[in-house]
Amino acid sequence: MNISLNMALSMARSPTSPIQTPIACAERIDSAYSNNFPLYKGISDRPIGWKQRSSVRNSGLVLTGRDMSVRRWDGAARRSTEWDGLKKDPELWDPQGNCLVHLYGRGQSRRGPAFRVPMEGLVATHCKPLLDRFLFPTSERTPSSDDSFEESYFEQARTKVYELYIPPPADADRKEAFLYHMATRNFFAWIFGKPLIGNHLGAALVGLLNSMSQFRSAGEDNVEAIMDYMDEEGYADMRSQPDHALAILFFAEHFRFKDLWIDAFAHCTGMNEKLISSPGFEFMSRTSRALVTRSRFEMDMRLDNCGRKLGSFLSDDLSEAHLGLSPAARAHLDRFRTFLQSYYVAKLGYYPPTSCEARSAAFPKNIFGQMCQEFQKLYNYLVDSNFTSSDTLPISHQGGICVQQTVDSFNQRHKLPPLLHPLPLLPEVKEESATQRPSLNRRFSFMPKADKMKPDARLVAFSSLCKATNRTDQSLFDCTLVRAYRGFEKECSFSNSKVDNNDKLSQSDARKVRWILIYATLQTLLSATMPPEQVRDIQNVPYNICVLTAGCPPWKEQRPLQTLLRTQTDQTKLDFKALLKVDADANSEKETIEIKPDIDYRALTQKSQHKRDSSYNNLASISSAISRKSTVRKALSTLGNMPELVHPRPQRASYHEILVHGYGNGTNTVSITAAPLATDGEQDAPRKLSSESGSSSTEDLSSRWSNASGDAHDADSPSTSISGSRRGSDAESDVSKKSIKEFLDRPMSSLGLRKVPSSIYSASPYEESVLPPDPLLLKKTVEEQFMKVTTEVKVEWEEDKNGKANDELLAYLEA
Repeated sequence: MNISLNMALSMARSPTSPIQTPIACAERIDSAYSNNFPLYKGISDRPIGWKQRSSVRNSGLVLTGRDMSVRRWDGAARRSTEWDGLKKDPELWDPQGNCLVHLYGRGQSRRGPAFRVPMEGLVATHCKPLLDRFLFPTSERTPSSDDSFEESYFEQARTKVYELYIPPPADADRKEAFLYHMATRNFFAWIFGKPLIGNHLGAALVGLLNSMSQFRSAGEDNVEAIMDYMDEEGYADMRSQPDHALAILFFAEHFRFKDLWIDAFAHCTGMNEKLISSPGFEFMSRTSRALVTRSRFEMDMRLDNCGRKLGSFLSDDLSEAHLGLSPAARAHLDRFRTFLQSYYVAKLGYYPPTSCEARSAAFPKNIFGQMCQEFQKLYNYLVDSNFTSSDTLPISHQGGICVQQTVDSFNQRHKLPPLLHPLPLLPEVKEESATQRPSLNRRFSFMPKADKMKPDARLVAFSSLCKATNRTDQSLFDCTLVRAYRGFEKECSFSNSKVDNNDKLSQSDARKVRWILIYATLQTLLSATMPPEQVRDIQNVPYNICVLTAGCPPWKEQRPLQTLLRTQTDQTKLDFKALLKVDADANSEKETIEIKPDIDYRALTQKSQHKRDSSYNNLASISSAISRKSTVRKALSTLGNMPELVHPRPQRASYHEILVHGYGNGTNTVSITAAPLATDGEQDAPRKLSSESGSSSTEDLSSRWSNASGDAHDADSPSTSISGSRRGSDAESDVSKKSIKEFLDRPMSSLGLRKVPSSIYSASPYEESVLPPDPLLLKKTVEEQFMKVTTEVKVEWEEDKNGKANDELLAYLEA
């Protein structure tokens, strides 16, 4: 009965929630903990240091990309972003892929794969060493087990899933293991055409080439493959991209690719001021950094020099000191130079153009390029392409002006490479035609009219000039300078008959003179625009890349590429050391000791300023003047024993004493409304206009008071006296013609000052407006700070001369 009751009760209970006693539960918990977490009893069979080795082995993915300042370099989009996707990279995760890539050893972690890619990509890029080393072997054949690598894979079922276990080096640090995994990820990114990641792009490219040489089959052209990859991803385009230029420079210097290094060097020099903001600047070698800085300084000086020369079209380089010409040839050279200047004034609006940088005469880059293209076409229009420097001098160039000697001297003086064809085409004209006597046809009118049908000599001369050109190339006439030059030669040919025979210049010598200026100008423009021949992209570059490559590249000897390649592990160690060095330099800069003075004069000044403002709150104008003077004195007291400088305060003449013989000192009933005059000895008056007041005050007054030029002088305007009177008194000849009031109210038009009519001034001389203070002056004594105006005016009368002017003056003074 009891047995049947117990069985009924047990069957009635729910099987999912059995009722257990506390003793049974405790026994089950103890058994579970005893299986998974055994108690430590003082004796362990684990080896010493097992915690450190396990942390090193599994620490490759403990760090994040943000901790390592990893960026994703998208060359096509020309930007870089922060990256943290090493645990599972979405760019290298293909749901249809049959190859799982684990960034740890088999059995070392429970994390899933970081990449999932198709095995076809690894097979197509001949990554047999990678599969032989890291592919997990199975009972079936693997793609790398047979001799026929590709056939062995395609014979197998495409549904099979392969697994690659790529662990970091056993003795790697956490950061070093992270760098190793980034290099592995970049190798797979190259296989499947994805952007690279890394602290800076240069190290990523170096590590990629090392990984390619290690994990690809022997005989593969890895250099050509990585060059194609850089072109496809946009890393080879360094225009206005400091990150790309520094990366290519770092990559080329590491493997000693000279042409690639010079290409990146030119762009780094042009963007020198932007390099410091790029992450790759910290990893740039000191030698390359010094070469870039030196090259930029030299290029700026050369461009400034070229701008100064072209501003006057080489007037100094082709002067009498360097080029000996006859007076007629010199006059024609100046005429041709004037033509060129007028041409560019009409085209650009003004010449020479203003520079983009302050204190530099260099033209903007687009102006340099435009002028170089035009002079290059003008050179091609006139050049004798059948003659080179190694040939014998033609007969037509013998005698007269020696063009070849002149251009060779110019090239040697400026250290310029000579052009291939140094001579122009010359017209075939009889030289005696310009100086021969008039023919009998013009002297005798009874000669037959048939001789009058002879063509005009001017047309013959112009025709010969046109024939001595490369006019068959019609593309040259698309240049406006070529067309304008043709018009200039036509004008010279038709105006040559109006010149005296002694001042005439033959057509050949005139062409030689013009050619010398064209050749020298073109050489100057080429030195300001021509980049090195190793530079690939020269179009759409907003900065100058006409650098000199003397002393470049930084390495002295060329080494084979195989001696510079390393394994991925060794390269990771070098990158890790470079990263530690950069971090140490950054920390040392942060820990620099800042030297501060013992006394903070700025705080004291601000404190005293606050006290003064609170004490003199009711006297705003007086307190502001005192605070300004006190601040200047306290600030200048920190500079050492220097003369104290103060602002001269605005002065107002509260009392103006005028002494006139026979009329008192101005305090009597006599009313004088004339403007006050200053004596010659008063040198400190703030309103004087003499040269002692400085050029700055003179320019300030000229800009504020007048729009007329200060160099021209009007005939009827009075000259400014030394005393500095604003109204002047040089009117001996005008007094007899006009009244004194009209003379005083008449404006001055040519002295740089324009008088204001007396109607806008106050009626009383004691209500003058306050003038602005002058610049800083040496501090005066107490007595010198008060204005004293004591002017003595002497009036001498001539009894024998009476006229309308004297009568009006007497009436004016008695009024």
